[in-house]
Amino acid sequence: MISGRTALYGVVGHPVAHSLSPAMHNAAFGELGLDATYVALPVAPERLAEALRGAHALGFQGLNVTVPHKQPAREQCLRLDATAEACGAVNTLRRVAEGWEGSNTDAPACRALLEAAGVRRGARALLLGAGGAALAGAWALAGLGAEVAVAARRPEASAELCRRIGAVFPEGPRPCPAPWAELPSLAAPADVVVNGTSIGLGGADPGFPPFAFRRGQVAVDFVYGDTAFARRAREEGATLVSGEQILVRQGALAFNLWTGREPPEAVMAAALRSAQHGR
Repeated sequence: MISGRTALYGVVGHPVAHSLSPAMHNAAFGELGLDATYVALPVAPERLAEALRGAHALGFQGLNVTVPHKQPAREQCLRLDATAEACGAVNTLRRVAEGWEGSNTDAPACRALLEAAGVRRGARALLLGAGGAALAGAWALAGLGAEVAVAARRPEASAELCRRIGAVFPEGPRPCPAPWAELPSLAAPADVVVNGTSIGLGGADPGFPPFAFRRGQVAVDFVYGDTAFARRAREEGATLVSGEQILVRQGALAFNLWTGREPPEAVMAAALRSAQHGR
């Protein structure tokens, strides 16, 4: 029962109706017996600042931030944690008295999953995209000492991502921009391919220049669901780190930031699977 004492959480995005975060977080609240609820909040890009001020005024305790708000949301934060500062993007907001504190849980979630998949120093990586998710992927890859080529549809955004992440990890290989049209030749020798774009979101058209995966590669998709990227990675023998895995891991980190409690990650993953199968 939602009451006047129920703690409010949510995810802001555009679009956001497809989000499975409410199912995941509400299952976690229920498992721990917390009087809290989590909702999806559609926010058009031009109303982000207004929406975040309003959510704070309404008493929301924490928010997740998804496409296309991860970079502009940082401008609405009183302060950023070190990872969000380094990435220039936030995906988690925690309430403080005067406003929002911004964090990036995508980046450490991605790094942990890359390490678990066997990505090590010196790995050759191809990163697709230059937005908020790609910044988290670049932080994770560069932090592991990978050699990162960044291909984006907007070359200027790719160059800016490389500059930012290269400055964060000056001792490692510097990320380098790469032409979007050359994905086939860039993907072939890569040890890891990361989709940090929104291509595939909500079943959208694949939109990539054609390229093949191979056995021994690691493929990481920040978009969850049955995407063309994920299907082809599985079919062609790559080791897939799915968008669902990233969603659960970053969500668990956000849950801990908000509540100070150990997140029931297995319960969150099960709720996510159940919500997907129910659609």
